[in-house]
Amino acid sequence: MMSDKPKYLQVATGFLAAMALLISCLHSNSITGRWQETRGRAIFEFQEGHTFSTVDNMGMQVGGKYNLDGQGNIRFEIQHEGSNIEIIDAKVTFAEDELIFKFSDSSEVEKYRRIEP
Repeated sequence: MMSDKPKYLQVATGFLAAMALLISCLHSNSITGRWQETRGRAIFEFQEGHTFSTVDNMGMQVGGKYNLDGQGNIRFEIQHEGSNIEIIDAKVTFAEDELIFKFSDSSEVEKYRRIEP
């Protein structure tokens, strides 16, 4: 009976390691975290609950809500002080440490890299 205990611990340890790897992989395919523009200083931070904040290359900070539709589309709703909500739509692709926006209104492409999970 004693010889089964080390085998059980090996199986349990292997299972926990596999779960940790799976969770890590799932998290890396999430947009949540901090991203920095590859050719500038702009930073996006996406939080749980579909909120975001960003600082552009000139230091202007805004925030609001975002929605991903599962088809590669993202919609930003930005509340500017004293004005209506600004809507910005873009195509988005992200995987692991790369995030790319293709904005609908200007055809501009912005590339980001993950700096914090």
